[in-house]
Amino acid sequence: MNWKRAAVGAFMGAGLIAGVVSPAAAAPHAPVADQARPQRLLIISLPDVVWGNLGITRLPNLNRLLDDSAIADLTTRAVRRSTKLGDGYITLGSGTRAIGDGVTDGNGFEVGEPFGRDSAGEVFQQRTGRTVTHGLVQLDLASILDKNGALLFDAKIGALGDALAAAKYSRAVIGNGDGDDPDTLTTGAPTRRRYAVNALMGSAGTVPAGSVGPELLQRDTNAPFGQRFDMQQVEQSFQAVWKPRSVVLVEASDLVRADVNRANATPARRNAQLRQALQRTDELVGRLLRHVNLKRDVVMVVGPANPKRAVGLTVAGLHAPGLSPGLLRSATTRRSGFVQLVDVAPTVLAQLGIDRPQSMEGRPFERGATGGSAADRRSFLIAANRAAVFRDERVGEAAAVFVIAQLALLVLTAWVLLRRTTSRARWLLAWFAVAVLGFVPAIYLARLLPFYRYGTVAYWAFVVLVSTVLAGLWMRVGRRNPLDALLGALGLTVAVLIVDVLAGAPLQLNSAFGYSPTVAGRFAGYGNLAFSALAASAVLLTALVAHRVGGRRGAWCGIAVLAVAMVADAMPFWGGDVGGVLSMVPTLAIMAWLLLGFRVRVRTAVAAAAAAVVAVVALGLLDLSRPADERTHLGRLFEQLGGGGESNASTTIHRKLASNLSTLFTSVWAWTVPIAVVVLIFMAYLVHSAPGRVVAVKAAIPEWRAGCIGLAVVAVLGFGLNDSGIAVPGVMLGVFLPVLVYVLVRVPDAETPVDDHVTATRAPRLPVPTP
Repeated sequence: MNWKRAAVGAFMGAGLIAGVVSPAAAAPHAPVADQARPQRLLIISLPDVVWGNLGITRLPNLNRLLDDSAIADLTTRAVRRSTKLGDGYITLGSGTRAIGDGVTDGNGFEVGEPFGRDSAGEVFQQRTGRTVTHGLVQLDLASILDKNGALLFDAKIGALGDALAAAKYSRAVIGNGDGDDPDTLTTGAPTRRRYAVNALMGSAGTVPAGSVGPELLQRDTNAPFGQRFDMQQVEQSFQAVWKPRSVVLVEASDLVRADVNRANATPARRNAQLRQALQRTDELVGRLLRHVNLKRDVVMVVGPANPKRAVGLTVAGLHAPGLSPGLLRSATTRRSGFVQLVDVAPTVLAQLGIDRPQSMEGRPFERGATGGSAADRRSFLIAANRAAVFRDERVGEAAAVFVIAQLALLVLTAWVLLRRTTSRARWLLAWFAVAVLGFVPAIYLARLLPFYRYGTVAYWAFVVLVSTVLAGLWMRVGRRNPLDALLGALGLTVAVLIVDVLAGAPLQLNSAFGYSPTVAGRFAGYGNLAFSALAASAVLLTALVAHRVGGRRGAWCGIAVLAVAMVADAMPFWGGDVGGVLSMVPTLAIMAWLLLGFRVRVRTAVAAAAAAVVAVVALGLLDLSRPADERTHLGRLFEQLGGGGESNASTTIHRKLASNLSTLFTSVWAWTVPIAVVVLIFMAYLVHSAPGRVVAVKAAIPEWRAGCIGLAVVAVLGFGLNDSGIAVPGVMLGVFLPVLVYVLVRVPDAETPVDDHVTATRAPRLPVPTP
């Protein structure tokens, strides 16, 4: 039968995805066997550097270190879309997303340095009441605490420094990114860029040792702002603090000045200064490694902030005893080749055998996939960054195109149905509706090709071509029975999304309707837009399969479709979607009740809600039973609750609700609200002015009512329980509207044209195959 061939075709088309292989999908390697803990840990900070920068000049010392390390793209996203250097270091030191004040959070000083008419130590005492006689102080501590106290992240400023101090480890920071243009020095105080102090300071705002003063700098007329590191002085400062049971952070501060000075330099000069800064950084790395025993010490390389010129993924590397080269991952990403800035502090503590504070949301780096040779690993990370940047540029375009398509479909539907047009016009409208449905899988299938190399025009040509070809295919499948076209279109979307998540979600990552590592909301499983497309498609497919198969067997077949989608979305090792579970379990229960011929009462809805809660608890316990480095955010939420972290859990829920509501005013998907209102008004108009067409649909597809109710339930719950807000029902409306338009114009025409005033008794029911 055609409907069987349509379903087989949909799943075979999606099966192509199973062949997609990427390092991200590989299983992590087993942890290294127990051994003596390292006594010293060096953090080399490379601000504003992405992997692609390391290939523009010769860097023998840095490249040798990284080639022998486990490496990854580092997501610097903290609170702001573009992470400033102060934000990056404060987040690094908190192990949780945090922020600086963006103005004076670079006011890290040596205690004895002059600050106005007093010393920095004296000013620090005036501001905090604490007396400090040595080391470094953060004079902007009060502002940093105030800023983060107003946020919904529960960041404990200085958590890393406090944990190291409690374990009797010394801490030191070396770095100075100061530099101003000559014309600004005559009009105000010099700018301080000693942000690195924020990384290892404790909650009291102090670091016991280190150097951040002007003694680290020397004049160089060819360098940005006429200053660069004095390498000999930096090396001496490092020697003084590099001792047993120590953690030292050294910032390659010449990179800070090169990035800040970009606005003042010509394009050619910018590139030259970046190369020079990288070369000096390589010299710095060589000098530091003279004093490091790579067989016993740990060396981390991190990029705490993205370049000012573009939001991207920075550099991360870990060289530790017993750790072989490969790709890094963490429990927060669950994807080889990607780690987060919040993971740095837990990694430092894990390498030294120190327990992670409950306040840290990050998890330690671990080695994941090998990723091939050193060159292969770098190529993968560079490509992933380029794909992420390309995706971020396409997100707004894709949402706008999808919303505009809904508007166009709505206008054309009104014109076709209200002007009593020909059957040919109605067929073309149905074809356009199916093409709009094809837009969703086309967006995901575009990830099969590296369009970040081919450009925007090629990308959109592919999406339009695939949508058009799919529309033609499904309309051909639906020639004998028009519902077969919808079975194929909806079945393909469901199949693409399920097969993709079973394969490790390669089509989700860096998809315009998926997620991006630069945003850092999710790295594995289903994103909120994918959940929305899957849920809406599966709900409507459930109703149509129930009708197409017919009888009680059809109802169970439809229920099975929705159940499979729900399982794929819910399982921690596949979709890992908490909001999806809470949304889809009640939807499945209510739809099953309706399709099996029972009435939905209040107690039915209550039982469905209770089933959703039970499902979440069961999945949370299942996730909690897995190894700590494999748990999803659901398992980590249960960790927080079990460890007395009710406050963190409450803050997370509060933050998600706030983010949810904010989308009503800031997202392009907010335009779907008036579209939904217009759809309701238009349907009411049809019921009043052209009842025959609406009645024909209801009589021909009795299961349609269950599908509409199920979609309403999952849309309302999806909006309330996911932090993407209006985007969730927006995508669902984008799936529902084409299906609605198609059945309005094709179902009444299936056997004979329907007059606008035909009665309910004359409405034909679509043929049901004989068992």
